[in-house]
Amino acid sequence: MRETDPAMPGNLRDALRKAADPIANDTRRAALALPARGRKHTGLRGRVAAGVSVQPSTTTDIGVRFTTSMADPQEAELPRGLDNGVRGWRHPVFGNSNNWVQQRGGSWFRSTIADDGPQVERALTDVLEQAAASIAAAGIGP
Repeated sequence: MRETDPAMPGNLRDALRKAADPIANDTRRAALALPARGRKHTGLRGRVAAGVSVQPSTTTDIGVRFTTSMADPQEAELPRGLDNGVRGWRHPVFGNSNNWVQQRGGSWFRSTIADDGPQVERALTDVLEQAAASIAAAGIGP
């Protein structure tokens, strides 16, 4: 790609991100829509939604990776637990190690991305076809 146009990898990365951003936004909305019970809330759903990111790659494996992260390392597993459906996860109530509960999650991350899969595939295919056409127009490659 760099032989054709030095800016092409960056442009391709930007196009991949632009194609994937609507799906990342859908996952953020799904995280915020998870049900909350009780009167006391910690802002967990907002922190989970804020941790959703898109990582486009133009190296050997061209594509997009959706990730979640939490600012507090002790909360690193919470996005996965919240996406664990009926199985859920065990955790202490507000950090009290003498009071544990089994909490069920929803399916806010994987199912949302899977539901948007055809849209992502079309958008990424368009981006890659444009890159291939640009390379072919430059007379480099097959």
